[in-house]
Amino acid sequence: MRIVSLMAHVPYPGIPHAGGQYVLSHLRALRALGHEVTVVAPDWRGNDEGARRLREAMDVTVLVCPPRSSGRLAAWLDTQQIRLFPVRPPLRFRRAILRAGTVRDAAAHADLVEAHWSEMGWIARALPTGPRARRVVVAQDLIVQTYERIFATTRRWTAARLLGRWRNHSVARDEGRLYRDMDAVVVFSGKDAGYARRLGVAADDVVVLRPPFSPDGGEVVTADGPPAGLSTVLFVGAFFRDVNVEAADWLIDEIIPRVRAARADVRFVLAGAGPTARMIAAAQTDPLLEVTGEVESLDPAYRAATAVVVPLRMGAGLKFKTVEALMRGIPVVATTVGAEGLVGEGETGGLVVADDTEAIARALLAILADPRRAWSDATATREWARSVFSAETYPSRLEDALFGRGDER
Repeated sequence: MRIVSLMAHVPYPGIPHAGGQYVLSHLRALRALGHEVTVVAPDWRGNDEGARRLREAMDVTVLVCPPRSSGRLAAWLDTQQIRLFPVRPPLRFRRAILRAGTVRDAAAHADLVEAHWSEMGWIARALPTGPRARRVVVAQDLIVQTYERIFATTRRWTAARLLGRWRNHSVARDEGRLYRDMDAVVVFSGKDAGYARRLGVAADDVVVLRPPFSPDGGEVVTADGPPAGLSTVLFVGAFFRDVNVEAADWLIDEIIPRVRAARADVRFVLAGAGPTARMIAAAQTDPLLEVTGEVESLDPAYRAATAVVVPLRMGAGLKFKTVEALMRGIPVVATTVGAEGLVGEGETGGLVVADDTEAIARALLAILADPRRAWSDATATREWARSVFSAETYPSRLEDALFGRGDER
């Protein structure tokens, strides 16, 4: 089959965020199944370099489409468009893809056009294809959930409240429209499937596909017990994303002091690309706080972790960082947002859900007080997660989801 794959971020081995790691695994599975793949992306956020690295790693065609306009004014207009229409990529980048002759030719001969991240589905729905081509969007998260949560936290009778009300309307309308135009909407949890149906998508057109977890195509490393040495709490995130920055600030300002009031010797590690100046400054004044920046592999950070914390209060969808920690057998403390798509869907004894500062601190202190017991409790969760999110079964599950030959597995 010939597949055109639209994506916001071109993945490559070592890409420093979980969404990109998933797309890389997805492309590897398509190639392992023998499909011919053309990757299409806008020329933004390092995609040109990502394309070079992806071509070196995998036999796929990569088309990166530069916009005709650039500069500060163009970037300012992009920001305003995203504020008002969060589902729609900025107009100049949409036009760059839709007008590219190489992209139009690939789409005209494709058996399948897929879009990764809902925003790219807005482009997929407008891209001319052959009459028998199938269109699918892989919704790593549903944008409507994020904006509902943002709106719920804004103060009444403020400009932010008015903007939030408009964006809620804009997102529900646009996301529902693009999903209904697709032959299938692929989501990662039963909860997200319910949200898609709320947007008017027919039940038969929503497919739950558990993503694979296999860092850079390798094995997820597990341990039989907690690591020796200093008790360490790990938070993994791409810190160029606002939701992770907000979580990191909360962790530094409120959660760490609460834990340290009882255990002054606990080390915290914030691992991931794009840390803010505030995060770096905090680490410079705290010898037991490490902010790594971008790393080649997260394995060393996970190997040293006694516990993983996922203190997200914004965002939506299945959190890959939570699943990866569970698959490694590490006890996890997460907010309701951080545990989304997991609670109630399987064996989650290794996952503690807490939503306020005091409860998160208590949960972490309980793990640190008896790490061997906590790791033993996480064993059943590890085995459940490794079976449900299996990389070995993913290619066949993926093909069923994309081509409509099956339901959730």
